[in-house]
Formats: sequence, C-alpha cells, structure tokens
Amino acid sequence: MTAQEQFLEPDDPGRDRLALSWTPGTDTGAPVWVFLHGLGSDRKGEKAARFRDHLAGRGPGFLSLDFTGHGDSGGDCHGLSLTRNLEDVGRAVSFLREEAPAAPLVLVGSSMGGIAALWYAALFPGAVRRVFVIAPAFRMAARFAASLSAAARREWAGRGFLSVSVGDRDLEIGWGMVPDEDGYPTERLAANLGTPSLLIHGDADAVVPVELSRDFAGSCNAAELIEIEGGDHRLSGAKDLLFEIMWTAASAS
Repeated sequence: MTAQEQFLEPDDPGRDRLALSWTPGTDTGAPVWVFLHGLGSDRKGEKAARFRDHLAGRGPGFLSLDFTGHGDSGGDCHGLSLTRNLEDVGRAVSFLREEAPAAPLVLVGSSMGGIAALWYAALFPGAVRRVFVIAPAFRMAARFAASLSAAARREWAGRGFLSVSVGDRDLEIGWGMVPDEDGYPTERLAANLGTPSLLIHGDADAVVPVELSRDFAGSCNAAELIEIEGGDHRLSGAKDLLFEIMWTAASAS
C-alpha cells in the first residue's frame, strides 16, 4: 500500500508543521511501528524505507515522521532539543490515536531518534508496547560540546548556533540543546523505563561508543543489548538484519 503523506499543522504559534508518512496496516489488531530518524536524516531515509517494505503484508502499520527542522517539516535546527523532539513524537502519536485508536505502538528509533523513543516510553508508561533503538545517541549534546575546544564552546553559546556537517548535510545546531539535555539524565531514564526495549549497536561505532549502550543495558531492567560485530554507526549494510532482529523480538513478545 502506498504511504499517505500527512502534514500536521501547528496548534499553537510555538510549533511548526510536522510531516508524516502513514501506511495503514492490513491487520487492525496489529501494532503500528513508528520510525524516528537520526540527526540530519528524514522520514524517507534508507532505514525507514526498508523497514516499511519489510512490514508490507505482515499486518502492522508503519508511520515515519520528520522531526522539526528536518525533511518536509517546518522550523530549523536552531531550536533542536530532546524536549522538542519528544513533543513531535507526541503529535505523531495523537495522529495515530485518531487513525488507529486501538493499535499498540512500537517505537523504532535511530541515533537521535533512539533517545527520543526511549524517553517517550519512560515518560508515558503504557503508551508504547515495545521499543527498538539503533545506536541510540546517549548524551548527544554533551558529547558534541565536549568534542569542541573551550573557545568553540564559548562561541557556540554566545552566537546561539553552530554550523556543522552531518553526513551530506550542513545544519545550524542551536546551543539550547545542551542545557535542555541536562534535564534528561541517563540515570533517570534507566530507572524509569519500564517498556521492554532492545538496543542494537555496532561494536565499531565511531560516532556513539557502544560502551554507552552497554552501560545503559546493564543499569536498566527493561533494556537488553544486541551488538553487531564490526558494525558502524549507521549500520547501513545491516538493514535487513536489523529488521529481522526486531521482527523476531516483536513476534515473541
């Protein structure tokens, strides 16, 4: 079935248009998988497209969204933050509660989207049946700030944004993501997350060290970790394997 392109208009002046791609399932009792992309990507990226194709005809619906400042959604990355991403997820969930009110939700998040998926499940217990995250970007803002010189951090904070290259895209990332992240300590996430969550991480990831996922899985009773030997951050060559891991785990739960 062809994806339905949806554009959620803001319900208050502080928000922007949100772009969604929605593919209803073939089984009304099956879950809806919700894909959350990484920094600099969008709802039509390779992982989203491959996972959607794999789900076709298996029953579940599939929804992917562009976070604010990405793809066809409005806004920019000057205001990027975990708080804003969580608000975007909430808007997408509200859309699904209209389209598929009884369907359980499975969140699938990649990198930046992985952290949003874990926190959304922790903050809204019972709203999500299962979480799958691929190379979740723990402490994304703090690690990025730490990679800069003291002078560069001062410039970033003073100017309010910093131009960075992410993959093949140039983004202007706002400083506000750094203090915003302070309100989401990983220790609290590990303590509060009760939704069964599977972390999948390449052990050769040079962007987000696999040790962060190891530490989290070791401290959170709801989380487990599967490591992909030799896998990099994007795990581009393992998309089919990623789906099979997730599908097998979802089918067993």
